[in-house]
Amino acid sequence: MKTYLAPLGAAALLATLAACSGADTDMDTAHTDTATAPYADTTPTDTTMPATPTETALARTAYVMAADEFAASDLIGDDIVGADGETIATVADVLIGNDDQGQIVFRNGGVLGIAGELGTLPFTSVSVKLDANHEPTITAALVEKSLDGVAEFEQDGVNDYRLASELIGTNAELSVADNYTRITNLLMNTDGKVNHAVVTDGVSGVAGGDRLVIAFDDVTVAQGDGEGDVIVNKTPDQLKTASVLHATK
Repeated sequence: MKTYLAPLGAAALLATLAACSGADTDMDTAHTDTATAPYADTTPTDTTMPATPTETALARTAYVMAADEFAASDLIGDDIVGADGETIATVADVLIGNDDQGQIVFRNGGVLGIAGELGTLPFTSVSVKLDANHEPTITAALVEKSLDGVAEFEQDGVNDYRLASELIGTNAELSVADNYTRITNLLMNTDGKVNHAVVTDGVSGVAGGDRLVIAFDDVTVAQGDGEGDVIVNKTPDQLKTASVLHATK
């Protein structure tokens, strides 16, 4: 019996060793597969990441001002040069006409644009020239004494929105309630007509990076009562497709 049992024990030991050897082989294979799995999983993620900025980008066109167009804010404060080459007045503001034909509100007799008398001149009585950056220079075939007979300009009320300076910087309500934009400028031509309003790209009145151009006809102004509201007849979605003012400076 002892002679028979010894070979059986050896055979069992060999079987155990063989089993252990097979387990080691399986573990090595599994380890190799696990090491390569993370590399395979990250490949699709890396491929799709560049598409994210494209999905959030807004497709806007650039608005380039016409050859005879300029910003109203660039005219306010400019000198009016008379026929003798001397400064005869200062542009105090632009009066927006109901017939789309604005007038220049001038100030003369003051010092450095302060005090003095206010009067109006139609754009037909002056010449507005623009440089390459759409900066205006204004001249008139008049001398300073000619302004003495011009009727004095009187404001009807505070913020009746007849003046460009009152609209510029005003928060305007959009067509959808509780949504606002800010009017940052007005674009007009050398004939005195206001063509466009420049507004912010936000809907809460907060200035954003872009300046959007909309038709001035989309701005409804309550005039004459001093407490009127300014409405921009655009929805937030419509503003998303508005053109961006192209910088000229």
